[in-house]
Amino acid sequence: MSFWLYIALFAAAVAVYAMVDILMTQISYNKKMVWFAVIVLLPIIGPMIYLFKKKSIAGKVS
Repeated sequence: MSFWLYIALFAAAVAVYAMVDILMTQISYNKKMVWFAVIVLLPIIGPMIYLFKKKSIAGKVS
């Protein structure tokens, strides 16, 4: 298999994980839609941004 195929599979797996995590997180519907848009429009960088910001997002909801 090609190196780029591994990169694409990894990016897809991270994106799916981030989307499932967004659905499970207790944040507002609007914020969920914004994060979905970020992940879909920025397929490699979007999930990484979400996963790095995840702690600050979850910490604000109480």
